[in-house]
Amino acid sequence: MSDARRYDPEEELPEPAPVRRLRLMVSALIFVLIAGVVTVAATLVIRLGALGPAAAPPIAAERLVLPAGEMIVAMGQGGGRVLIATRDAEGVERLRAFDAASGAQSSITLIERE
Repeated sequence: MSDARRYDPEEELPEPAPVRRLRLMVSALIFVLIAGVVTVAATLVIRLGALGPAAAPPIAAERLVLPAGEMIVAMGQGGGRVLIATRDAEGVERLRAFDAASGAQSSITLIERE
């Protein structure tokens, strides 16, 4: 038998300082990278979720009465009111405002195009 020592995998040499420092830096880099990806993903979800129009509240009035012969050109809703742009047989356009709760007409505005 020889005096040469046999290799024992259980017995490990201490890690050199530069290798230990490099291992810590790589671990920190991985942590920062994961945190950055999570932050970007969360920001996208929050921002994209806020995009788009909010759902308009339903109109509580059972009906809105328009004069016979007028055609609806456009419609909008906001501030407890329903706005309807209409055009009659002669081509005259009007903006009619209705209360969203009662359906009562509150104002009429003529629309003139230049």
